[in-house]
Amino acid sequence: MIELQKETTLAKARLHWGMFIPVLLLAFFPILASLPFMFLFHRLVGNLHQIGMPATPRLDLIWLGALVPFFVVVVGLLVGTWLSYSKSEVTLTNRRLVFRTGFLSRRSGELPLENVESLYISESVLGRICGYGTVSVTTVGGARFPLEFIGSPQGFHFRLQKAVQDAKNSLRQGRKPPESGSTPDDYESRYKPKG
Repeated sequence: MIELQKETTLAKARLHWGMFIPVLLLAFFPILASLPFMFLFHRLVGNLHQIGMPATPRLDLIWLGALVPFFVVVVGLLVGTWLSYSKSEVTLTNRRLVFRTGFLSRRSGELPLENVESLYISESVLGRICGYGTVSVTTVGGARFPLEFIGSPQGFHFRLQKAVQDAKNSLRQGRKPPESGSTPDDYESRYKPKG
């Protein structure tokens, strides 16, 4: 009879704050790129005003009007990323891997550890600097589950690899052993047609 182990939690992983970096880069890149043009524009308007030409109507308001929709989009992306960050969770037990990531676009799954075929770690340069990466889990059937923005991916990968190995070893030990005393020769003598 196979004795079932009680399911225990081995590790819980939260997503890393590094998932905010792409949104922040998206927010600051257009602003930094437009700074030289704004500087030149202000110099041009100042020079026109010095030589007595009337300055065009407050073009600062036009710049501000163009940036307001951009800031609304960036704030929306930051709020969406925050909700995704706070609602995501990856749990590793001695029997399965359970993950729920995202908020608007939700990915969730439950994977028995004995069905895991391979594990991969992928870390970008920024991920290595900040301490996050992607741990990809591939199943026996070929399905691939990338767990992105995992903090300390090497530590999580090590725990996951050990849990998968333990689950597969306990599955092998739990199988019914062959009958004692039976050998392949016994099989042939018992079922081989006499003739």
